[in-house]
Amino acid sequence: MFAAALSFTAASAQNFNSAYFLDGYKYRHRLNPAFASTRSYIALPAAGNTSVATQSNMGIQTFIFPVDGQLATFMHPDVNASEFLSGLHKNNVIGVDLNTNLVTVGKWGKKGFTTVEFNLRSSTSANLPKDLFDFAKNLGQKTAYDISNLGVRSRNYLELALGHSHQITGHLNIGAKLKILAGIAVADVNIDRMDITMDRDRWSVRSEGSLKAYVPTLDIPLKPGSSELDFENLTLGENFDMNSIMTPAGYGAALDLGAEYRFGGILKGLNVSAAVLDLGFMSWGKNIMRASTSENSWEFAGFDDISFDAGDENSIGNQFEALGQDMLGLIKMNRDQSEGYTEMLSCTVNLAAEYEMPFYRKMSVGFLYSSRIAGQYTKNEGRFFFNLSPARWFGLSASYGASEYGSSLGAIVNFDLPGIGLFVGSDYVFWDVTKPIDALGGISLPYKKMNVNLNFGLTFNISRYRTLGDWR
Repeated sequence: MFAAALSFTAASAQNFNSAYFLDGYKYRHRLNPAFASTRSYIALPAAGNTSVATQSNMGIQTFIFPVDGQLATFMHPDVNASEFLSGLHKNNVIGVDLNTNLVTVGKWGKKGFTTVEFNLRSSTSANLPKDLFDFAKNLGQKTAYDISNLGVRSRNYLELALGHSHQITGHLNIGAKLKILAGIAVADVNIDRMDITMDRDRWSVRSEGSLKAYVPTLDIPLKPGSSELDFENLTLGENFDMNSIMTPAGYGAALDLGAEYRFGGILKGLNVSAAVLDLGFMSWGKNIMRASTSENSWEFAGFDDISFDAGDENSIGNQFEALGQDMLGLIKMNRDQSEGYTEMLSCTVNLAAEYEMPFYRKMSVGFLYSSRIAGQYTKNEGRFFFNLSPARWFGLSASYGASEYGSSLGAIVNFDLPGIGLFVGSDYVFWDVTKPIDALGGISLPYKKMNVNLNFGLTFNISRYRTLGDWR
């Protein structure tokens, strides 16, 4: 159930990199505030812009194996331990991102383009070290295990942003965006080190770690007569309090800065750009719940009661739920005094270059390096592009990227018509998927890597076609 509580905060914010070089894409200013939209526009809730993404260096095939014509988890005794562990990394990361536009207005001025946005942003990541799965699968093969860097990080907030891009010279554009943030929910679970040793006929656990969390309507009670958190009896959503939903958990501010330079002369067609996004902080209030691991060691008995018999009650979903409950037994935390704290946001750096074909300026190739700086959840990606905009009202871009989560193909199709704009695209186009999963409403998931990215939106265009400078 603890995992379920964290998934509430995981409704989660990476940008749509595949659209970086496409002029008609209305939200390019999110990738670099020096970019201006080609038209003034209004975007309304739900239809405006929704981006949903997951990124991971793992896949469904990492944890599920065919056994006797059926699918079973890696814990099944007939799944070879070496085969399973060989598919893992030292640190196994999964992230879930959501960026939903509530309202956006973009307006052209004499020499610049101004935007006002109201967005819901959420980002959640989890790091599961390989040694944790080694312990679960090979229980008893060794007498001591050292598990480090187990953690979950989630940030969820509302964002009010005011941005402006401006032409400085015939070749240089600059831009900036100021963001005011209101926190909704936060969670940080960090197990810096966990020592598990065999003590006679039992497992003894000692760990160093902490928990900081605020999730509206989440209640983690204490075990009777102690300060220890009782994860098995937590509740979520049962004690609904409108004040806890409407009262921000914290406040913050951030700044986006960007520049774009387009060469002339013999280098005409070469364009370079750079941006720093989300450079700022969030200050979480005093209602943040804090807890730390016990100073004493404790006994653990688990990973031995997961059933693999046929039947709905022993489905893969139930097997993973039992596994998660067993993993909770590895963690014991005592509640500390609640107090607020201030932290830096995870910022993003974008560096890019584009070259327009001299024989056809509406066709170009490009490269984007993007680094999302977030501690152990940092992501670095390099992406190559082919871009084509044969008409002002239509453009498309295809890209190939490589990062810590593997390689990926991306694509976007964009329509920029008088009166209306429409786009759809993805940073991760995939073909290998599972059969429809009933528990997810019939949705199929990527089989090899859990990398999914879907972006779509509708805008109402209210001006003629414009650009910062006579680029074409």
